[in-house]
Amino acid sequence: MTIAEYDEYVAHSRQHFEEGLIRAGFIERDTGWRGTIAHPGGSTEVVISFRARFPFQPPRVVPVDPDSITWSWHRELDGALCLVAEDDHQDLWWTEPSAFLEHITAWFEQADAGWPNDRPDLDLERYFHASEDERLYLFDDLAGHPNGFVRFRPSSNNTMRIGSGTRPPKASKHSKDRFGYVADLGDIDVPPRSWEDVAARITPDVDLDRRIRNHLVDIVVLIYRRGTHDGAIVLEVWPTKDGGTAVRRLRAAADTTAAKTARAGVVAPLLHEARVAIVGVGALGSFTADLLVRAGIRHLTLIDDDIVAPGNLVRHLVGPKMVGLPKVTAIKRHLVARHEIAADDIKELDEAVSYGDVAMELLTSHDLVVDTSADFATTALLHVAARSARKRIISASIQNGGATYRVDLLPPLEGTDSLPSSGADVDQQSPAVFEAGCGSPISPTPPHVAVEAASATVRHVIGLLIERPVHPSGEVRTFVDPARIVQ
Repeated sequence: MTIAEYDEYVAHSRQHFEEGLIRAGFIERDTGWRGTIAHPGGSTEVVISFRARFPFQPPRVVPVDPDSITWSWHRELDGALCLVAEDDHQDLWWTEPSAFLEHITAWFEQADAGWPNDRPDLDLERYFHASEDERLYLFDDLAGHPNGFVRFRPSSNNTMRIGSGTRPPKASKHSKDRFGYVADLGDIDVPPRSWEDVAARITPDVDLDRRIRNHLVDIVVLIYRRGTHDGAIVLEVWPTKDGGTAVRRLRAAADTTAAKTARAGVVAPLLHEARVAIVGVGALGSFTADLLVRAGIRHLTLIDDDIVAPGNLVRHLVGPKMVGLPKVTAIKRHLVARHEIAADDIKELDEAVSYGDVAMELLTSHDLVVDTSADFATTALLHVAARSARKRIISASIQNGGATYRVDLLPPLEGTDSLPSSGADVDQQSPAVFEAGCGSPISPTPPHVAVEAASATVRHVIGLLIERPVHPSGEVRTFVDPARIVQ
């Protein structure tokens, strides 16, 4: 699409929308298109205007009389209606005027009914203007600071970290610490939009206004609830010349275990007690370990007798500072530093799985053993041991120079056959590359294939651990890699 074609598309979308508004009885004014929306509770005059990114952003709708509509979490700070959630930005459906007007009518119907079954979005931030302070304010579990005074201290990467404390009587003028108060607002039905709204919900015993006037408090952390969900917002406050209090929202985030694991997936809590062993922590095994910990695994055993060499780094999880370390040690250090997992919960075995007693010990002491060794003898040993122990392993490998990955359940679930062979690709297009000191060619597998194969492996691991297998015998995927296309 050329720039001219793009401009034509935008102009056509706007013209189409305006023609629909005209058919619906709207009249163009300086502020936008003015018209009436009829709904069960009556009728409301609104102004519809185009945002700068229309048609890729829905139009803005504001009641002519902002106070004629009850304020709720479904209004913006300026009174506009919150019409489209972020997870409903598909297909640009709002560019069809009839559909958009129907959506506005449905909004008023919900408002007339008091928003039954309302989704409790914790979006109090949008009711306050942003501060010019671009630092990130980090707070821990605020239950430890209920209705108490706190101190934010400068930390790394332009952050401020919370702690307890009040401003000393003779605080240095050059101190970069900021002092505040944590207030619990309880359940909020209507979002506060000003300091007066906030102050009305704070117990008067604190005399917070006096402390703000005397510059003893310039940060207020608000804890609030919507239904069963807890939220928090960090505000900066300062006295104005007319005796009032100005307020702006600061960029803030929770630095808690709950916040750092909330995006791990709904099954993460089911994985916390599972014990998983990974045999072979090279390219595929290292990313498998990382993704398993991210998914919720908290007890891991890493098995490998190799060390990290410079040539490993392009496809491996760890970086150059780990060169020379055993791979199991390097990955453990990375996982402990990067994730919410204790060092004692990751075991290292700097050895190969070469004997049956070692394999049986792994199988009996873990819920699942994952073989990513890329060694046929190791895979065969673990498979035989698993049959003997009446257990099951997952074996994952990358084949054909990165053109194929496969994940095998060994043995497969009862009543199913093993996956068919995905034998070696004899039509290699790239010449073999050898490295000094190695007796075999370097695999041409690109890094993204290792990550993709690890993702598939983790899906199958999780499926077995929660007793919802992805497939009874595993999966094989072969795809076209750009590097393998003959020019």
